[in-house]
Amino acid sequence: MFVLLLATSRGVADVIYVWSGDSTIQKIQSNGVCSVIYPNLSGWNGPVGLAVDNVGNLYSGCPGESSIRRYTPDGNMVLMGSSVDSVSAIAFDKSANLVGTIPNYAGISRLLFSYGQYFVYPYSPFNAGALYPISLTFDQAGNFYVANNWSVCPVASYYPTPTSGDNIIEKFSANYADLGIYVTNLNQPWGLAFDKAGALYIANSGTAVLLKNSILKVTADGSRQVFASSIRGLNQPRGIAFDSSGNLFVANSGAGNILKFTPAGAVSVFASGLNLPTSIAIYPGLNSYATTPVQLINTTRLTNGAIQLNLSEPGGLTFGVLAATNATMPLSNWTTIGSFNEVSAGQYQFTDTQATNSAQQFYRAKLQ
Repeated sequence: MFVLLLATSRGVADVIYVWSGDSTIQKIQSNGVCSVIYPNLSGWNGPVGLAVDNVGNLYSGCPGESSIRRYTPDGNMVLMGSSVDSVSAIAFDKSANLVGTIPNYAGISRLLFSYGQYFVYPYSPFNAGALYPISLTFDQAGNFYVANNWSVCPVASYYPTPTSGDNIIEKFSANYADLGIYVTNLNQPWGLAFDKAGALYIANSGTAVLLKNSILKVTADGSRQVFASSIRGLNQPRGIAFDSSGNLFVANSGAGNILKFTPAGAVSVFASGLNLPTSIAIYPGLNSYATTPVQLINTTRLTNGAIQLNLSEPGGLTFGVLAATNATMPLSNWTTIGSFNEVSAGQYQFTDTQATNSAQQFYRAKLQ
């Protein structure tokens, strides 16, 4: 088997997607200009989750209609599955499985698509009192972290607010084993994101008392520090995400804008004029590797046994070729075997003449 793993994204700049309270999904370019790409998404109440796959398809969890939709880069919308009761936040794990939180059942699930519906497997209810999971994120090892925010539960007013299990982050292993409470004493946690150093950032959307309007940074050793607060413009921060350059973008719901924090900590208003921005997802530009490379079966075996790889990307770029016999090996263990040749504008080609020496070979295209 010969598989080309395209480790770069299909765009020259990061693209930010935001779901807003006016029932729209907006696309924000690198200059901060917003454009509505999907209007009138009525009935999508709640924290509508957004996620982007490695080829630029955008996915949304729609709790109001218990469905998941996919939007292709050319603007087509596809109903991927229905009857996913209350599906909220969604994210891709390291194996490219789509995982979602199921708040009405206090659980998280891998979402499998079949015959027009998504099925949940495995279904993993919390056992640590987290009653309303609304967001999740993965670390580099494949563990995932889920925020419980009971305050957004539609029926919370009918029940006492839980005294335990609320305002926490729960940690799970890649195989859905509950590893216990990771962070406590939060204030309506919403957005979650890891930086490249492995620190977890948590957006506290609560507007009163401890940690109000703040982003908390929790390092791998468990130390906590307030990364930003209302002094720096935060007003009900919700969705957060890092771009390929390490900038942190915040859906600043109460202010109707998107804030940008540089790695050095400088803050600016990146986009404004939005209506209660809630969820945010970023499609990385060509400066970064995708977490899970897309597998493109666009290799050709030549008559002499060699393997020919073909790429279609923007013209004028330079790509190296890395190879390994195991796709799960760390990137540092992949071997550079050559580079692509741009045979025509935007069309790249590489031939591995040594491919016959291995029964199985995986390739990565590395932007140089």
